[in-house]
Amino acid sequence: MPFQRPDAVDQHILSILEQNGRATNREIAEAVGVSEGTVRNRIERLMRDDVLRIVGVTNPARLGLNTAAVISISAELARITDIAERIAAAEGVVYVGYTTGNADIIVLAFFPSNDDLTDFMTQTLAAIPGILKAETNIILKPVRSLFPGATVNITAARGGLTAVSSA
Repeated sequence: MPFQRPDAVDQHILSILEQNGRATNREIAEAVGVSEGTVRNRIERLMRDDVLRIVGVTNPARLGLNTAAVISISAELARITDIAERIAAAEGVVYVGYTTGNADIIVLAFFPSNDDLTDFMTQTLAAIPGILKAETNIILKPVRSLFPGATVNITAARGGLTAVSSA
């Protein structure tokens, strides 16, 4: 079947699921004003079209990951793919993307402490050839957090908890 752009009903269903991923089809149907079968069919289509994935989104702070950082990476362009893949495989990293502008790669990562972030910067990133510059911004207080498809798994490391990305 060809891709069908989400319409207003789809958007309403998606907004309900963003707030409560465990909402039943019946609850969604009542809120949207359509039948339960319509909701079921719409959700199946949205999932088939890769518009929607049902995942558990964790709260990093509740997992002991109290330092969140956005890291802007400037890199040698000939090595950008290798650099991004190596960063994506590192503990603590939940998002890596190519960008335009002042940075070539943007990274979102969670760590138990500023010391663990420092270790990531001075050991993990410093060991990757081709990184020209790394600028780190610590997120002081998240206002909204929703990362589709990103999960945080926990492993023991250096006397604390460290996040690892998985999809």
